[in-house]
Amino acid sequence: MNLRDGRLWLAGLYLLHFAALHQGFHAIYLDADQLLVADQAKWMSQGNFFEPFFFGQAYLLPFEAYLAVPLVWAGLSPLTAVKVMAALFFYLPFAWTACAHAKDRPWVSVAVTLLFFALPMEYLLAAPMPRGFIVACALAWLGLRALLLDRDQAWAPVLAWGALVGFCLGSYTSVALMLPALVLIDDRRRLLQAGLGLALGYALFKGVALFYAFNPEHVVHRFPALRFTRGHFWSHISNPTIAPAFAWLVGLGAAACAAVMALYRPDEAQRRAWASRLALLALGLAGVIGLMLSTNKIADFNAGTPFYSVYRLVLPLPYLALLVMSASALRSTVVVRPPAPATTVALGVLFIGLLGWQAVEAQRDRDALALLTSTVPPLPYDRLERQCARLTEALRVSGQPYYTLRGRNDALAYGCSAQFGLPVMQTTFERRTWLRAHLERAAQP
Repeated sequence: MNLRDGRLWLAGLYLLHFAALHQGFHAIYLDADQLLVADQAKWMSQGNFFEPFFFGQAYLLPFEAYLAVPLVWAGLSPLTAVKVMAALFFYLPFAWTACAHAKDRPWVSVAVTLLFFALPMEYLLAAPMPRGFIVACALAWLGLRALLLDRDQAWAPVLAWGALVGFCLGSYTSVALMLPALVLIDDRRRLLQAGLGLALGYALFKGVALFYAFNPEHVVHRFPALRFTRGHFWSHISNPTIAPAFAWLVGLGAAACAAVMALYRPDEAQRRAWASRLALLALGLAGVIGLMLSTNKIADFNAGTPFYSVYRLVLPLPYLALLVMSASALRSTVVVRPPAPATTVALGVLFIGLLGWQAVEAQRDRDALALLTSTVPPLPYDRLERQCARLTEALRVSGQPYYTLRGRNDALAYGCSAQFGLPVMQTTFERRTWLRAHLERAAQP
């Protein structure tokens, strides 16, 4: 790789950012949902596949658990493995877009990196938590990027990319926030192929969900019944936390897209078509956001804490901006002079400064964020380690084949199992419906 094209430096910048946020926050605090994903990765790495979705939950695939299995085989702990996969897919769209344009359209890379550093801290902390959300977004982004930018007209690849998007949409419905980008496809045949692929992928996801139709005893946590009302919309749009989250991400993405399109302008023949497509994109995005704000689903979050954040519902919005930026820049014939060496150095200093500021901010605010009320309460890793050590000793003294937690404590039930191999289950809301029988069979001579 040529150092002068900037790609290596950009990749290094995103790696440094990951290291700073991980050491300052994610390596210290975790929660039961992350431990549940880690526990699934542990079971699957041992060849035990009990159900396709989150244990006891008939919706949303645990993408990180599936993808982390090779890392567990390689020797990483299940929790570390799923955290690595979530972080990898969080950074992937930004790093990919920045590096892809670094040589021929370096100002796009600058805009992408500035967009990344302008994201709210709560978004940066909430997005890479392993819960299935961020990987679904990134995989759908990869599919949409191929549909928008790949000129191959063959049916098979277009259907495959569309099916990937549809499959991820079935798992995580907020992926719909990126779907308005499909209006930028300027070939009707390709748009039809993409639509068929989407339907195929969505149907495939629903086919996987039939497992629970035939095995209803596995379902503990059902998908909440959705209701769409004007009352929900006005309540959410006037909420002092919800409205700014949407407005900031939409405005930030729009500003980044506007900056790129001001530099890489379409020619006269393309300008009118682009204007109409962008208008349709904005209209479609407004419709999707309106539907999201009209449902009761968004009301069950605790604002201000990354462990159960409103930003988990709008994770795809910056990725939509990346799609528009790439599509507009690559279809422009305008040649823009790259940054002068002095400007490049100044930008490098700016990015390193922003990285340092975010690392300090994450370090400074981490304890305060962890103390906020959350539907999914966080806990420090060292506390989990101490509590699991006590349970291990209690199990050794009891001589029983597994430890039974009275009541409900998800963090200990899944965390002690995932991280320390302790056979433990709980008497209330135990998602692993098969666990007791499995442990009893394993204990038989």
